[in-house]
Amino acid sequence: MLQPELFQSVIHQVKNQLTWLHLYFQGEPFLNPQFLEMVSFAHSQGVFTSTSTNAHYLDEKRIALLLSSGLRQLIVSMDGITQEVYEQYRVGGRLSKVEEGLKLLLKKRKVSGQKFPRVVLQFLVTGQNEHQIPALKEWAKKLGVDELQLKTTQIYDFENGSDLIPSDLGYSRYIPDGNGKWKLKKKIENKCWRMWQGAVVTWDGKVVPCCFDKDAQHVMGTFASESLKQIWKSDSYQAFRRQLLQDRSQIEICKNCTE
Repeated sequence: MLQPELFQSVIHQVKNQLTWLHLYFQGEPFLNPQFLEMVSFAHSQGVFTSTSTNAHYLDEKRIALLLSSGLRQLIVSMDGITQEVYEQYRVGGRLSKVEEGLKLLLKKRKVSGQKFPRVVLQFLVTGQNEHQIPALKEWAKKLGVDELQLKTTQIYDFENGSDLIPSDLGYSRYIPDGNGKWKLKKKIENKCWRMWQGAVVTWDGKVVPCCFDKDAQHVMGTFASESLKQIWKSDSYQAFRRQLLQDRSQIEICKNCTE
């Protein structure tokens, strides 16, 4: 679990170059008891903060702390508007708890007269929930969230098809290849703006090139022993960038990415 000391050290190093801090990676941020303290620290250093949550921990106490933390954007991941559909993707999740927390947050924000955090409802469109999109739009409007985002879903081993691929291919990253298989809709080119725009720092201080490196297989350096400047210009980072520009298909995490 990310510790405040490491977090503050990273922020002190990068705050003059940092314009947007996404405080999440592969876990639920509100499980860290010091999460909102870290948000407050980043905010005090002039950093724009954003996070993503499953909204199962938005109770009275956390919402009060959230509203005073300075958080600028809260993304709520919700992929179904009935419990039956919701739990197919969010296994073990309770839709009623999400709705309860969201309503309370929006109510408290309104009473306080604040505009932040801006609440974004994020819906990963799959073959299991695409039929709910019209009702979802009405639900989001009635609830009063600031924005609804319909996002395509990343699917592993998509070549053989999947129940998660929507029938409306406008919401899909994948299309039939004409030979009984599936392929990426967007042609992969040997370039990626992310390699020069930002990076991901894991809970233990490792730096990886982007959020698609979910298992931290491509460690470019670590804040435990190096500065950001050293990591950013390191031989391993430069080699990774060169490989991406030469032949992106040789990098596993880049094969199923549409950036």
